[in-house]
Amino acid sequence: MKRLISAALIIFASAMTAGAQQGGTVIGGGGVNTRTDNSNDYKPRQRYVCVVPQPQSSSQQYPNVCRATEGRVGGRCRCDGVTGNGTLQLAN
Repeated sequence: MKRLISAALIIFASAMTAGAQQGGTVIGGGGVNTRTDNSNDYKPRQRYVCVVPQPQSSSQQYPNVCRATEGRVGGRCRCDGVTGNGTLQLAN
């Protein structure tokens, strides 16, 4: 019985050291190492919005904002269902 327990401990310890030798830093919590930290990792896409200011005669205080296709920031754009042109900006 002692030999069985010592053999199981040796196998368990060797499995733990083999798992610890995998390269990279685990981003998430414990468990399986599925993602490592490196400079070429996930980078989110830039998102663009069209901001159409309200006319002086409007009682609405905030500008109309809609999603837009990518383009030159600061360029002109249009929102569906809104009167006037807007300015293309990067979303925060």
